[in-house]
Amino acid sequence: MSDQKTERLINLTMALLATKRFLSKGEIFQQVAGYEGTTETKERMFERDKDDLRKLGISIQVGTHDPLFDDEPGYRILESEYELDIGELSPTELSYLSLAATIWRNQLFSSSGALALVKLDALGGTALREDFGHATLSLENETPLFPALWGALTESQNISFTYRSKITSTRHISPYGLTLWHGTWYLAGKDLEKNEMRVFRVSRITSEITREGRAGAFTVPDDFSIEKHLIMLTPEPETPFIARVRVGRCHSLRSKSTVTNIDAEWDRLEFTLGNNWREEILWFGADILLESPSENVTEIVALLRSKL
Repeated sequence: MSDQKTERLINLTMALLATKRFLSKGEIFQQVAGYEGTTETKERMFERDKDDLRKLGISIQVGTHDPLFDDEPGYRILESEYELDIGELSPTELSYLSLAATIWRNQLFSSSGALALVKLDALGGTALREDFGHATLSLENETPLFPALWGALTESQNISFTYRSKITSTRHISPYGLTLWHGTWYLAGKDLEKNEMRVFRVSRITSEITREGRAGAFTVPDDFSIEKHLIMLTPEPETPFIARVRVGRCHSLRSKSTVTNIDAEWDRLEFTLGNNWREEILWFGADILLESPSENVTEIVALLRSKL
């Protein structure tokens, strides 16, 4: 399974778990990144994704907003029926699914997320806890902002927050979509002051989310696709890194690295990371020792000292 499809399945599962009503296919194609091409292509992708989720033991309900009328069928996942029964996983797939379960456990879907972690732990052995159980800092993928963001999205309510870009400023947004893309969370919506679409990296939001006005304040345009806005982002520069990691640890990082054994305790990894390199390095705690570049080593040391 490709990384892109894994991310799309995570986004689809989260969207169907978060909704309190049935989502139509049109709404899913708007809100979930990864569905692209013609309508027929999107529908084929969605049918395959539904089959894949059901093979994982995830029950998808099909229904309508009003059973008395011939509405378009919609889809949702009930937390009470959430199950997970998966077979062999690659390190990357295990990492993505573990990340999703951690988010659900800590933020939105506590009981189903805890169940998913237990099942993933049994399947993945020590890999799950080594890569996702020892984070020492609050990282981008465990942001406390998710409940407020999901709530505003599902209730079509405007929000405001402080955002750090070239300058730090307060943004007033109609949120249209929230998605995981290339390992990073993004919020897409209409900037109410500029009257333009904008994409925001969630980790750069530096304040609480303030929900403003009434629910149902806006309607997401029919032609909105979060994917179209994400692919227009400028690619992040990649920096080469060298680090020592403990033997048998940091599996998700190993999957994208050149690995050389040093001794019985340590391996040396060579890899590249984008702008979120701090979060990725710090994620593994004491299981990783960054060796180069020297300026990044200095920054990590200073950051760790500031947390003491």
